[in-house]
Amino acid sequence: MSVPRPDGPGASALEGAAAALCGLVAMAAVAWLALWLLGAGSVGSAVTMAMALTAMAVGGSVSAGSVNSASGSGSSGSMGSILSGLFGGGGGGMSPSMSGAASVMPLGVTLVGSVVLWLVFSRRLRQRQVTARELGARAAGAGAAALIAFLLAATLAHGTITMPASAMSKGLGGGQSAGAAGGGGALGGLFGGGSASSQDTTMSYDVHVGSTVFGALVWVTVVLALGCLVSRRVRVPLGGAVDRVRPGWAPSLSAVVRTLLVLAVVPMALVTFVGVVVGGRFGTVAGGVLLLAPNALAVLLTLGVGAPWTAATHPVQSQGGNPLASIMGALGGGQQTTAQQQPRTEHLGSLSAGGWPLWPAALAVTAVILLTCAFVAVRNMAPAHTRPLHRYDGPLARHLGAAERFGLVTAVVLGSAAWLAGASGNLGVSMFGSEMGGTRAELTGSVLWTVLFGLLAGGVAGFLGSLARTADLYGGTTSPRRILARKSPSAASSHSPAPGTDPGTLEAPLGNR
Repeated sequence: MSVPRPDGPGASALEGAAAALCGLVAMAAVAWLALWLLGAGSVGSAVTMAMALTAMAVGGSVSAGSVNSASGSGSSGSMGSILSGLFGGGGGGMSPSMSGAASVMPLGVTLVGSVVLWLVFSRRLRQRQVTARELGARAAGAGAAALIAFLLAATLAHGTITMPASAMSKGLGGGQSAGAAGGGGALGGLFGGGSASSQDTTMSYDVHVGSTVFGALVWVTVVLALGCLVSRRVRVPLGGAVDRVRPGWAPSLSAVVRTLLVLAVVPMALVTFVGVVVGGRFGTVAGGVLLLAPNALAVLLTLGVGAPWTAATHPVQSQGGNPLASIMGALGGGQQTTAQQQPRTEHLGSLSAGGWPLWPAALAVTAVILLTCAFVAVRNMAPAHTRPLHRYDGPLARHLGAAERFGLVTAVVLGSAAWLAGASGNLGVSMFGSEMGGTRAELTGSVLWTVLFGLLAGGVAGFLGSLARTADLYGGTTSPRRILARKSPSAASSHSPAPGTDPGTLEAPLGNR
């Protein structure tokens, strides 16, 4: 049988570039499907919005600003028209304008692109073992293609969306009573006799190119590194030091990553299928799940280990020295706006879902997941690679070694998930070079507390998983058949180890099952 010859650097680089492009195409397709399910085509172009979501999936941030129309539909004699005429009228730099920004990663899009990237990248690697030169050329091609492709995607991800008047009034902190009573308050009266609450607003958006390109490079690097570490069918030359530590750490990392992958992909696929078939309100839910299911899973698991999560909204107060602020105060609208725009903070751990507290439910789910992952990790770990990271050779050395490795892996994975699942955004009105009002919202989790609690919870799960694996290997200490077999002289077998034989020689193949 002939041995396949290694590919040249050019062919390897092209295959790596194709993998990155396939990942980008998959991310754009998922983003478009989610927007279609959400009915986003009614407010703007789904194609450019899909490009924006694709850029956000690797860390790009989106900013938006109002588009001033030359033919305004407000009353010509209103204060808003007078101010627009005095300070730049139909698009001048000092006319009233709206702006916003969003920083959130739709991890559902990121997850699909990551899976496609690795499957295409590792296709040849699963067929034969590659050389370090081939692997480097393949990775370099993927990185270069991702840089160029996401640069183009971020450049094309600009367009306009039409925001409904009700959404704009709520986004600026106004309630229905405010809109009905005063057409949006004093600010609405100044800018067109209630047009702030009775007219739709057109806003343009674009994506920050620098953060998108940098995030794309980081995304490719992390996906390829994780794939090389956790894959069981791909044998790649990672280097002397990496190859020495990989057998002890890869089982834990593989168990956690694979389990989280299944927990995120299965609900996404099922709910999306139902949403596409049924449509309507189910389609809207499916679109949100397709985008943010991994984000919700990250919040749930980090809540389960005890990490705090808060969802907060903060009103944007007018900056001091703004001449329009005193006019609004004289008209009596400042007190009304302040009363309606109170800061609000919700601690997710204290919320309830279906009448049950959220935190105990998250704790139970996380405990089951971590214990299962720990058992699988120890089962795939050879006893020779479960030595503690410190000098200890006591009877619990093997269990402590598994606990340390699984705890560190859990802390890193959950800490990264808490960092990626955070989100923030703002929407406001600006004039005279300063903000007149608006709202800022954020969803934040403490990465430091997540790492600390994840280290503790993962260590406990790893220790218990190692104990459970040992009990499984020896059949359990409470099995009457095992106890009788051990006590019976006739139970000796020709396969039993001879006196003085190291039991590790028998446990090694069992640990590698």
